[in-house]
Amino acid sequence: MSPGTSEPLHRIADAVADVTESDAVTVLTSLGFQQDRRQPAKETLRTPLPPPGAPSDVSLDVEWV
Repeated sequence: MSPGTSEPLHRIADAVADVTESDAVTVLTSLGFQQDRRQPAKETLRTPLPPPGAPSDVSLDVEWV
């Protein structure tokens, strides 16, 4: 941990340093957390690409100054 980290954070880091994933699951389950409460990934909406070879309606005018 960085030198500016507070003493309480050092104690927490030391306490969980040797905890395995299965130990963490056991503790969280005993505290009432459900193991499989993952949210489904949200689908990102995207503008569809034109098919290959389709004419493009994009025009670009550039003026160099």
